[in-house]
Amino acid sequence: MKIKLIRRFFIIRLALSFIFDFWRIGFLKKRLQGEHLEEAINRICAYAGIRMRNTAFRLEGIIVKVGQFLSMREDLLPKAFTEQLTDLQDAMPPVPFSKMKPYLEKELNQRLESIFDRFEKNPIAAASLAQVHKAMLKDGSVVAVKVIRPNMEKIAKADLDSLGLVAKITKLFPSLRRKMNFVQLHLEFSQSILRELDCRQELIHLQRFSAMFEGDQRIKIPYAYQEYTTKRILVMEFIEGIRVTDRTRLHSLGVNTTVIAEILLKAYFLQLFVYGFIHVDPHPGNLLILSNHRICMLDFGMVDELSMDEVTLFRRLFQSIFLGDLNEILSVLAELGFVSNKEAVRPIICQFLDQFSETTSPRDTTAEFGSLLRKNHLQLQAKYMFLLRSLGFMMSTLKRLTPNTSIFDLLIRVGPEVFRRDREK
Repeated sequence: MKIKLIRRFFIIRLALSFIFDFWRIGFLKKRLQGEHLEEAINRICAYAGIRMRNTAFRLEGIIVKVGQFLSMREDLLPKAFTEQLTDLQDAMPPVPFSKMKPYLEKELNQRLESIFDRFEKNPIAAASLAQVHKAMLKDGSVVAVKVIRPNMEKIAKADLDSLGLVAKITKLFPSLRRKMNFVQLHLEFSQSILRELDCRQELIHLQRFSAMFEGDQRIKIPYAYQEYTTKRILVMEFIEGIRVTDRTRLHSLGVNTTVIAEILLKAYFLQLFVYGFIHVDPHPGNLLILSNHRICMLDFGMVDELSMDEVTLFRRLFQSIFLGDLNEILSVLAELGFVSNKEAVRPIICQFLDQFSETTSPRDTTAEFGSLLRKNHLQLQAKYMFLLRSLGFMMSTLKRLTPNTSIFDLLIRVGPEVFRRDREK
């Protein structure tokens, strides 16, 4: 209980400081303008980012996850804030093997030596919720063993309770309430975290993705060992490859990054526009390039599932953007809940379309859309926040893969083939 109260204190203190910063920025907008206003806002945002980073390093766990989520939202948040959080993307300190071994054996209900011929003590990856060890099964299969950190469920539930209280506090501020339903966002975030903390759920996701791309030789989904998977442990095939953003190594091996970008975009479009089941954590660490221009997808803890009606709406939205059909775009955005007054945002969407058709960089388009959100022209929908986040990841990765290729060129190559596919019922 004492630890829970201490963590709650730091979380609520941090949240209240953000609310105060929000009020200060509103106050400054009435008194400053031009460069003076921009400098003042950047200074406030930078200090806010530092406070977020320091709190995350102090508390670890879920708060690191929150910081990582915010650090990737340059489409919604000021750069002065997000750039202070880049350190949170690095590996977290691992749990020592002296503590991890008895924890693993208790979860597996047998000694490690009875399952594994070899088990590396030092993890190959350590994240906010889990860490991954390389090992070898008795039959010689090399595997990756993902382990939820000890006591993480208790810490997560305590922190989610505190974040829920913060979400309720935001309802007292009309300007924040108009910008986002933070209570709904907390619900979406909580559900996502609880799914991530259950490796059995991730196993189901992994198997579903494996079935989705079963006939596609260009997409690799690791094989999972169901007999060794528990709530806190997931054992899967170990895959070795090159990070999707390591352009130097990719070029040295003769990999055509434009081809990789097309394969990646098609795989994501199939998830969004055909299957309605989307991997919403496609950051570079979860995408490996294998031989023969194959892409391996990793970490299926975070997924989003759309109804077929929602899939239809997103198909219509994409097609209307591609065709430049302003009226259809406004209609779909209204049906999705992003727009309440079509005429008020009509000139903004028109400007966005001009930028979209002229841009030479995929990331520019995402930035333009993010600009609309930040200026309150569109209403943020909590249920689509992780989907928007994954879109930001994807566009950022495409830019790094093919910095001189326009988004339009990629869409022309990939879009028609995907849209000829029927939706999966």
